[in-house]
Amino acid sequence: MARMRSPNYPSLSLTQSVDMVAKIHRLNRTNVITREDAAHALGYSGLTGRSMTVIAALIQFGLLSRVGTGDVRVTQTAVEILHAENERERNEALIKAAFTPQLFRDIHERFPDGIPSEGPIKSYLIKQEFSDTAVGPAISAFMETYREVENLKENESYSHPDSSSLESTEQSKEVQMQQPPSLTPMPLLASPILSYPVSAHANGVQDLNKVNMDIRGDKVQISGIFDIRGLSLLEKKVAALKTLLALQAEEELQEDGRDADYLEAKDRI
Repeated sequence: MARMRSPNYPSLSLTQSVDMVAKIHRLNRTNVITREDAAHALGYSGLTGRSMTVIAALIQFGLLSRVGTGDVRVTQTAVEILHAENERERNEALIKAAFTPQLFRDIHERFPDGIPSEGPIKSYLIKQEFSDTAVGPAISAFMETYREVENLKENESYSHPDSSSLESTEQSKEVQMQQPPSLTPMPLLASPILSYPVSAHANGVQDLNKVNMDIRGDKVQISGIFDIRGLSLLEKKVAALKTLLALQAEEELQEDGRDADYLEAKDRI
C-alpha cells in the first residue's frame, strides 16, 4: 500500500526556525548555497530525513528560498529578523514569516473566533488528509508559534496604520500631536511574535529574557538571564524542543521510516 503523503507543513515553530536560519546566515550570509551546505551549517553530517525536514520548515516560513535546482539562500525576511535596526522592523518581519505557511493561515481561517484546544485542530488536520505521524508535529509547530503570539500580546500592543488612518484630517493629526498615540491590539494575524527580543543595548548589557539557543543535531545549549515571566516563556520553549527531539530520536530507531521521511521532505523542497 502506498504511504499517504501529508500536505506541506513546517515541522518546527517559528522560534526554532529562526534559531536554525541564524546558523546558516552566520556561515553563509545570503549567498546561494547547496542544500548539503545548509545541512552542514545546521550541524548535520549531510542530507538526511531530519536535515531535509528542517530545511523544508525554513522554506515554509520564508526564511530560506529555493534558487535553481537544489540550491537555497537566506531571505531578506530572515535578515530583517536577525539584524533588524529596531523592534518594529523585527516584529513586522516576524509577522510576515509566522503566517507564510499556508497551513497556519488555513487554521486561523477555520477557527476565526480564536484557536481552540488541540483536539479540534487534530480533527481538522485529519480531514485535510494529514497522516497520523504528521498530525503531532504539525500541531506542535502551530501551537508553539501561536503561544509566541499570545505571549507578546500580553506584554505589549502593536498596530499597523490602515488606509483610513493615513487619510485622517488635520484636526485628528493635531489631537495625535497633543497626546500619546493609542496602541490598540490588532487581530491575531497582525500580532507580533517575540522570537528575539531587542538586541543588546549599546552599553553591552544583555537583554533580560533573551533566549539564546544553539541546536546541534540532538543537542541543545540554552543561555540567558530571566525573570519570572522569562522563565515561564523558557519553559514553554523547552517543552516544544523536547517534543521535537523526541520525534527525531524516534526516527533514528526506525530505519525503514528514515527513507520514507527523506522522500517526503525532499518532495516538500
